[in-house]
Amino acid sequence: MEVLIISDVHGNLDAFKAILEKENYDAVWFLGDLTDYGPEPHLVLDLLRDLKPEVWVTGNHDYANAFGVDCGCGEKTHALSVYTRENVTQKLLSKEDIQFLKILPIKKEMQIDGRSYYFVHGCPADPLYGYMFDFMPECMRNELGGKITTNFLMFGHTHFPVLGEYEGMIYLNPGSVGQPRDGDPRASYAVYHEGRFELKRLAYPVERTVEKLRSLITHKEYLERLIAILRNGKV
Repeated sequence: MEVLIISDVHGNLDAFKAILEKENYDAVWFLGDLTDYGPEPHLVLDLLRDLKPEVWVTGNHDYANAFGVDCGCGEKTHALSVYTRENVTQKLLSKEDIQFLKILPIKKEMQIDGRSYYFVHGCPADPLYGYMFDFMPECMRNELGGKITTNFLMFGHTHFPVLGEYEGMIYLNPGSVGQPRDGDPRASYAVYHEGRFELKRLAYPVERTVEKLRSLITHKEYLERLIAILRNGKV
């Protein structure tokens, strides 16, 4: 089975579609955050629903849009998040879209060929808001403090791709499709192919996304910051 693993699309339809056109896959695993920052969250949501992901967990931005709470994101991008949520995302998502976001789970566990998989946006100990730039053993706890064990851990949230192994457990963050922040502006994602996981990057028409933002964002400072992130791949 060929699996496409994606996270943090953040309303960037151009980056998302470039990946879908490039890759062949039998299943999609989505690790959260289709909303905020980008110009087309409604179209990203429509496309994701059409794909019928085998795994779909909510992200902190999706949860914020669904329930009207703060995103709990990092200080450097918090103001951008609030502005785009109020002035773009909430205006483009329908009431039905919001209701759909409300039913998304914050985690998912599966057994595949006798091996266990754990899917979450942040980290097991803090599914929506926990940042794991690399593996942190202390994050493998549930809400009661009990230790979580799994063969494979899939997570997102940081916008930094990582693939590693810890005491026999494979862990993977595919990075951000729509807003990479590791210094590489190309869309970041992962694939499972021929029994192994692989991190991948793909160039997409960034300037097309930039022009869409220009038509939506009236706040000059926020517009310039959003464009800079897209062009430079960093905050």
